[in-house]
Amino acid sequence: MGNYCSMRKSMSSEKEFANDAERRAAMKARFEEMGAKKGFWPPETSGVQHITSREIKSLPKGSYVLIDARPAKLRDVSRIPGSISPEEFKAQREAHKGKTVVTSCTIGFKSGCVAQELLSEEKDLAVKNHVGSIMDWCHEGFPLVDPQGQETKDVHGAGAAWVKYFPHDTGLNFVLK
Repeated sequence: MGNYCSMRKSMSSEKEFANDAERRAAMKARFEEMGAKKGFWPPETSGVQHITSREIKSLPKGSYVLIDARPAKLRDVSRIPGSISPEEFKAQREAHKGKTVVTSCTIGFKSGCVAQELLSEEKDLAVKNHVGSIMDWCHEGFPLVDPQGQETKDVHGAGAAWVKYFPHDTGLNFVLK
């Protein structure tokens, strides 16, 4: 893991959204557009399975491992509770045998690439990419935690162009440094 696919596209046409429902719909459309270009969307033809935030919340504890593929700088602000870094997963891979591997990031692009990479290494691994990733998690109103495990409203926006896809009516504090 670590050879993430890259995608550069100008997001200079900044659209303002009237509400969080519009932000969420635009976020999902952006995820699908990027995923289609890298071959992990749609799930029917890509070989990569996907999972929503609500589906993750309904999984039995201990049945899955959640890999947060965002850079450490972003994870150091906040993360989805229980998530681990790709490096931690690699070091503890045996401890997670038999579990579903859920990959997550900011919107689901980098994690989709990680899911593809994991599947190329181990074909029968149960891997699911988190659609919308931490953005969708925030749209659901699910909690984030800081590195010490304390609940926080801080979330790294991954850049000014990406903040527009996060919910703005839930009291989140966007960090961009």
